[in-house]
Amino acid sequence: MFKTNVYKEAFSHMLTNKMTTEDYSILNLANEAYPAMPSVDSKLDDTLAKYNPFRKVASIFNIEGEGSIVVTTANGIATIVDEAGALPESSDESKEIRFSSYKIGSLAKLKLAFINDRNFNVEDYLSTKFAKRFGITEENLIVNGTGNKEPLGIMNSGIAKSTAPALTYDEVVKLFFSLDKDLRVNATWMVSDEMAMKLRLVKDANGNPLFNGDSIFNKEVIIVNSLDDNTILFGDFSYLYILIRKPLSVRVLTEKYIATGDYGYAGIERIDAKITDINAIKALVIHTEE
Repeated sequence: MFKTNVYKEAFSHMLTNKMTTEDYSILNLANEAYPAMPSVDSKLDDTLAKYNPFRKVASIFNIEGEGSIVVTTANGIATIVDEAGALPESSDESKEIRFSSYKIGSLAKLKLAFINDRNFNVEDYLSTKFAKRFGITEENLIVNGTGNKEPLGIMNSGIAKSTAPALTYDEVVKLFFSLDKDLRVNATWMVSDEMAMKLRLVKDANGNPLFNGDSIFNKEVIIVNSLDDNTILFGDFSYLYILIRKPLSVRVLTEKYIATGDYGYAGIERIDAKITDINAIKALVIHTEE
């Protein structure tokens, strides 16, 4: 519903406190205190992915409520068989993984003078503001979450971590080949901005740079600023499942800041994220001597 222009218009009326009875019904405000932000175009999703690049490579599911999902590990093969021959049996395995629902929230306020200005798009302003805040928080939780009242982050999930005293061409090669060849097909590098700069200075024995454009060994390098500057992640991040229990949603607080001539806007979302196969991602941590 929130991907329609009708919903988008009703949501815009809500933000400026100009709702009609029809808008109230469209937004289902009798049952929903925090209507989801419209997603008619890709602006909201693009901004979230800009500040949380895991949204570009992870497997994302929009699932309301609590519960678990079933994950299948596919280990079967395909082969030539005789016309009347038996097909090779699959060795696929299934496992149940339980996901939680963690609430992320933020408050914003906006002067009534802006809200009442026809040339000022309140929805675009809040969409950008909240998407940036929530994207940054999502990224940090996916990387560093402790699992205690928050998602269990990649760095705490039990993935294999190799260490090295210095960042060298050989160490990056070792990391690359430590990942199973089938997983390398869809693999991506994840590094901080500082680590990306260090990698651009690394060369092989013949003086050829490790970094080729935006890739290393033809695999894309993505900047993740929540990563430690001494850590490199390499893996198939489709095994990172992001469950969106409630998408980015907003409630208007017309009274909270009215004394200062502002409206308040409360934004929330409910998500969880987990690595479904810890073998799908490897890490290299550089321990430099001080």
